[in-house]
Amino acid sequence: MSIIVCDHISLSYGVKEVLSDITFSVNEGAKVGVIGANGAGKTSLYKIINGDEEPTGGKVYIGKSVSIGFLEQISDNLTFDKSVYDTALEAFAPLTELEKEIEHLRERLDGGDESVITAFTAASERYKDSGGFEYKAKTRSFLKNFGFSEEMLSMPAKNLSGGQKTQLKLVSILLREPDIILLDEPTNHLDLESINWLENFIKNSKKTFLIISHDRFFLDNVTTDTLEIEHQKATMFSGGYSVFKEKKEKLRADQLKHYELQQKEIKRIEAFIENQRRWNRERNIIAAESRQKMLDRMEKIEKPKDAPKAISFNIASAASKSFNVLSVRNLSKSYPQKKLFENLSFELHYADRLFVLGSNGSGKSTLIKILTGRERQDGGVFELGYNQKIGYYDQDQQMLDYSNTVIEELWSAYGEKTVTEIRSLLARFGFFGDDIYKSVSVLSGGERARLSIAKMILNGVSLLVLDEPTNHLDIPSKETLEFALKEYDGTILCVSHDRYFISALATRILGIDPESEKGYALFDGGYKAYLAEKAETQTAAQKPERVEKTSSAREEYENAKKEKNRRRYIANRIPVLEAEITKNERRLKEIDEIKNTEVATDFVRLNELYEEETAIREKLDALYDELLALEEESAQK
Repeated sequence: MSIIVCDHISLSYGVKEVLSDITFSVNEGAKVGVIGANGAGKTSLYKIINGDEEPTGGKVYIGKSVSIGFLEQISDNLTFDKSVYDTALEAFAPLTELEKEIEHLRERLDGGDESVITAFTAASERYKDSGGFEYKAKTRSFLKNFGFSEEMLSMPAKNLSGGQKTQLKLVSILLREPDIILLDEPTNHLDLESINWLENFIKNSKKTFLIISHDRFFLDNVTTDTLEIEHQKATMFSGGYSVFKEKKEKLRADQLKHYELQQKEIKRIEAFIENQRRWNRERNIIAAESRQKMLDRMEKIEKPKDAPKAISFNIASAASKSFNVLSVRNLSKSYPQKKLFENLSFELHYADRLFVLGSNGSGKSTLIKILTGRERQDGGVFELGYNQKIGYYDQDQQMLDYSNTVIEELWSAYGEKTVTEIRSLLARFGFFGDDIYKSVSVLSGGERARLSIAKMILNGVSLLVLDEPTNHLDIPSKETLEFALKEYDGTILCVSHDRYFISALATRILGIDPESEKGYALFDGGYKAYLAEKAETQTAAQKPERVEKTSSAREEYENAKKEKNRRRYIANRIPVLEAEITKNERRLKEIDEIKNTEVATDFVRLNELYEEETAIREKLDALYDELLALEEESAQK
């Protein structure tokens, strides 16, 4: 049964057409991912469905008794007038009103007024049936799952950041449980634990969700259908994002094939008509007119439009390829009432892609700021390798001067570039025509993100330090960034909660957890290997100690389980080792070529290369030993 029907919806602002003749329906209980490039009209469609905006054409049909919850992107200047906890409790306004009614009736009963007994009993039953004894605990649980500590519950909600306000609004909507829930980028300010919790909530909910998101992993996990908005039109596909992408590519290929075949047929018919007319005999003219009528009646297939223009760039690496990029030893940082990390140590080598993961507030961004000199550590040291050039992307975009125009922002950093060079780069990042004269202060979050990346990569860098680089980017822009980073010939240190992005790029994981005994853990390998190893570690930690002797059946079960976990670890670890070996062997070949050509007389550089070569060979020996042992163990299982 359809809960939303959009019938020929159109929306225009003057001569600018945003949505054109959109028709689709959403079934009750469906989870629909709404995707499209930034500016495609997704949020405008939400406002029309929610009744905040009138379409210039068409109509939306929603039942009168159907309630809607709409999570918008909230700016920092929006304030709330209550505490965090009381703001969340507003979702249960009917229950709090019922509490007041029950308290009033109780006071009358205590005063001897027996006429209210029936009303008091009925109100108490309604209170119980509506979850009156559970809603406060439920509210605290939801807030905790979205990263609000017990101390934060009493603080004024107006003091929260824009991202925290968005999270608080999301909590309120989910607690209220309206029939239709419209979510606009719900995962933007959530850590991985909160995203996992939200995924499970949506999957288990019987409510109807429309979800605007650029988080491909999230969309794949929760959505049953995908609504794409492109070129002012909307098309509904069954399945999540990955299924949609396959269907979209096939659909476009089929449309292009049919268009080309029809064009070929049209040209053949036109050539026949021209040839018949050239003969200029009666029967030839009749034949030509007959074919012309057939051609006029033919339903012409429209050529598929190109996808919206995405950003396009590559990242130049610096000439220096020093093996030792960054050394961090015993780094510590604390704030009053909170310890972030202590004795944190790790090494970063050439071509590593180290991703830093952890819950919100665990110290990920603080670590990045320390390593880029924007904040001081309490203890420990860190050292950059020889001749390292850092490119830094700040998720808060504080590296931008909001008083500049777009072109001034780039020119202020790279004054030696020509106007043509600057404009060419800006065009590759989606700034065309008069866009380059916009003030940075009026740009959207996505536009500022693109400008920050453009500013960061204009000159070659050897180490990219990225703090949530995919926030605010649409899916095509994310995919372009992923491709550029895969091709980038340098080292990456990145904080991210975008699991699709992490899976595509990470070769190592640094997990920060202030609550754990050590405070952090290093994992060699990609995201899937990290999840498998983390699950194995958690399973081992959760096993209760057994005082009594385990029965033989239980022992066999435990051994089989260990065997299964070990096989899974080997299966995940072998590809990681093979990739590491290939990468290091490739680097040895590069070093050999550099020694024989580029730096044959540069003895300082030659010495660095010999040191790097020695370190790589030692690492390769260890990798080969581990790989051989695992392959032998795998063959015996």
